[in-house]
Order: sequence, then C-alpha cells, then structure tokens
Amino acid sequence: MKKIVLLLTCILACTYVQAQGKERDDSQDDINAIKRDTSFIYAESTMRDALEALSGAKAILELKLYDWLRYNYPDENAEMRVSDSKNKWITRVTNRGIYNRVFVYINKRDVISDTEQTDSIEEVADFVMKDITTPALTSDEETMAAIFNFSEIEPYVKSLKSERRIHAYGKYASLPVEDPCYMFVYNKEGSVIAVLRQSEDGKQINLRTLKDDNVRNYKNCGAIWLQFK
Repeated sequence: MKKIVLLLTCILACTYVQAQGKERDDSQDDINAIKRDTSFIYAESTMRDALEALSGAKAILELKLYDWLRYNYPDENAEMRVSDSKNKWITRVTNRGIYNRVFVYINKRDVISDTEQTDSIEEVADFVMKDITTPALTSDEETMAAIFNFSEIEPYVKSLKSERRIHAYGKYASLPVEDPCYMFVYNKEGSVIAVLRQSEDGKQINLRTLKDDNVRNYKNCGAIWLQFK
C-alpha cells in the first residue's frame, strides 16, 4: 500500500512540474509574440521583489507611452491619455530563478481609441522607422532604469559583486571618459532622477526616455557609475 501511495505521489509531482514548464514556455512565447507585434507598447523589469519589479515595469511603460503620444499626437493631452489607459494595461509575471520578471503591455488602439487616425503614409512610415531603431533595453538595463532611490543602488551593486558580474564602479570624480559604463544620477533628496548608458564614443543615452542625454545636464547632482564584465 505504501508503495502504491509513493508511486502516485511521484506521478502527480512529475505531472505538476511538466505542467509548470509548459505554462512558462507558453507565457514566454506569448511575450515574444507581443514584442514582435508593433501594435503594442510594452515594458519589463526583473527584480527579486515582485512588487518592485511591477512598479519598475509600469514606470517604464508610462514613459514610453508619453513619448509615443507626444510624437504621434502632439495636440492630445498625453498625461490624461496615459492615466485613462492604465486600467487597460495587461501584466504577465514569470520567474527567472529567484528573480521575478514582470511584463506590462497595452495595445496602441486602447490608448487613443477615440482619436481620429489622420496620420499620412509618410508620417506612419517615419514613426515605424523610429520605432524599429529605438535602442532596446537589456534585462539589466530595465532593472537599473527601475531604481528610483539612492538607497537601492548599494544593494544592487552588492548583488552584482556577489555574482561576479561587475568589473568596476565608483563616484562621478572617477567616471571613465570614453569607456562603456552606466550611471545612476541622484539629487540631494536621494532620488535617482536619471539612469544613463555611456558608449565607447562617450555618447550617453537615458535608459528611461531612450533619448540622448548627458550627466552634465544634471546640475548639483551626484553620480555612481559601474561597468559590467
């Protein structure tokens, strides 16, 4: 009898693991399909704390929606449009080991459902080209872009050091001039007001707005930089 119970337990456990694996595969396939579909705007964040990952993903999506609306519908009230669209945002949560990956997205038509589509063919083509060439964020970049408080920087750097993924880091005074690195720009109140990516030629991009930026634009602020291995 004990052998029968043990056998049934093993069968149920194996079935559960297989179902979970299939569910994760299906979810990832859905996410990849949404990323390829230009009718959606999306954002994602990966962190240990699921609520922090959700907050980060929503913050990034909000910024993306603002940029999209201002480019395509400059006469619209972007703030009102984004606010009204929030109840239509769709969230997917998957796991990467001990980390939670939150994927948030919305169909563009749900953002401007009552706005007349009057874009010319040329304007649409221009936007499509702009959308394709927008630099995508890596998982690490999405995590960094979701850091909004100075107190979050040290734990993040420590986690990278424990994983042996960090090459170097320091304060603004030792910032590499033309080497690739990332920067957390913070103000006197301890808020991280920008996260920048610097390329080999010294060009800097804001990871939250995906636009050209520079640490020198932030007066009376400090910066912590880091380089990955």
